[in-house]
Amino acid sequence: MSATVWTNGAIVTMNDHQPVVDAVLTFDDRIVATGSLVDVQASAPAKVRTVDLDGAVMFPGFIEAHNHMLMYGLGLASIDARPNALPSIADLVGAIRDRAAVSTEGQWIVARGYDDNQLAERRHPTREDLDSASSIHPVLVINGSGHLAVANSHALQLAKVATDTADPDGGHIVRDDHGSATGLLLETAQELVKRHIPQPSDDDLYNALSACQQRYLEAGITSSHTAGVNSAAELRAHQRWSEASDHPIRVIMMIGHSMFPTIRDTGLRTGFGNDSLRLGPLKLFSDGSLIGRTAAVSEPFLDDPRDDNLGMEMMPADELNTIVAEGHREGFQVAIHAIGDRAIEMCLDAFQQAQSASPRIDPRHRIEHCGILRPDLIQRLRDEAVIPVSQPVFIREYGDGFIRHLGRERTRLAYPFRSLLDQKIPLVFSSDCPVSAVAPLKSIQASVKELTDQGTAYAPQEAISAHQAIRCYTRNGAFAGFAERQLGMIAPGYLADFTILADDPALVRPEQIDSIQVVGTVIGGELVYQSPMVSPGRAN
Repeated sequence: MSATVWTNGAIVTMNDHQPVVDAVLTFDDRIVATGSLVDVQASAPAKVRTVDLDGAVMFPGFIEAHNHMLMYGLGLASIDARPNALPSIADLVGAIRDRAAVSTEGQWIVARGYDDNQLAERRHPTREDLDSASSIHPVLVINGSGHLAVANSHALQLAKVATDTADPDGGHIVRDDHGSATGLLLETAQELVKRHIPQPSDDDLYNALSACQQRYLEAGITSSHTAGVNSAAELRAHQRWSEASDHPIRVIMMIGHSMFPTIRDTGLRTGFGNDSLRLGPLKLFSDGSLIGRTAAVSEPFLDDPRDDNLGMEMMPADELNTIVAEGHREGFQVAIHAIGDRAIEMCLDAFQQAQSASPRIDPRHRIEHCGILRPDLIQRLRDEAVIPVSQPVFIREYGDGFIRHLGRERTRLAYPFRSLLDQKIPLVFSSDCPVSAVAPLKSIQASVKELTDQGTAYAPQEAISAHQAIRCYTRNGAFAGFAERQLGMIAPGYLADFTILADDPALVRPEQIDSIQVVGTVIGGELVYQSPMVSPGRAN
């Protein structure tokens, strides 16, 4: 049993009744008192440790409310194909060729993160491009969105993708004028190839979570809503990792559709678990991606090979309605990936029908990404109490492509932060890692600046303040996970999870926000990460 006083820094609580305090008293993993140093010390036992923050700024722990921990951890061994690493197809081919030179013949080579909108050639790689890197290794290059990928001929042959191979439901094999696959696989068509990649072992999954945790701690993240646990092996890995780790990141596991019947039949529901690991929403997909132009939209994409491209639905509306109704009826929160306005409308209709058929108090259904909005959809989000879980860092990393494919008018309400907050909607921020950088400060900066990486103004009228953005990463993230009485604020009774920064994002120039040092990360009252560059203070 241990008591600690945290003081000598700016402590920003996100508690409207006590926004800033001088000191915090924690006892084991809970916050006991907040206020002036004199009052907090008066509440402390005789034997108490004091942590001197040395002028740093302490916030509630950042909650990464939509991300893919296993995908990120497993992907660390892949070739980094993000535009800043490999800016052209020629660079990508060179990196694959280098990897092939040190790989056993027949070994899979996977690269992740390319964006055709930012490649020098402004196009997707083709199987011929990848064949020029290696013809004796199966190669798969995954788009940054995760919703499309390109395979070389070897990989397509293993997957038996031929001229007569039918498109799977919710997917499309892109072909040339002669009917041959170009290598580009959209949405579920990727699985034709991915199923031939050797599956990770239990140890691989465990190690992936451990590697992921370290990088999340370095970013100041104390809680994660991981978007899609899809097998018993993945469930076991999360439990093993959570039990073996000292003060692990708190994880809410979204349950993929394939795992839902198994979980449902056990009688378990959203919320089962403990403070470290809990079951979260049923996770579904309704459409694709914006940068891949597979999001389900009501107006065609611009600058597209097809002038009538309205994106893709992952399932028909009646099927979505049925699954949502079952999840809702069985007591699950439901979280649906939806980026296009047509998909968002489908989700809202499904939630509305489910609630009408089986009324529940406060189901808190979520729309993950909730990208391309309209005024009527924003009003429905408010009126129907549906939570949008957004990713501001998309504007920074992919915004130029958004403008290219939507045009200026539709971009005004594509990821519209101020419009949502003005309607008192509990907007939640996240990264969708590994789709984007797992760095809350980058998302916070993006929501304040509304600039793309190339310096293009995105939607400046939708910019919000840094402290509003931090609230989206703390209090609102806790609310989305039914944890608002335990997380998201620095207040008595709450879990002692803190993010300690060298500066307050609200008090520096916007262009400096993403360079603020994460000084330390605290979970359950214990300092689990300390920057090697900056000391979080002294304990005595």
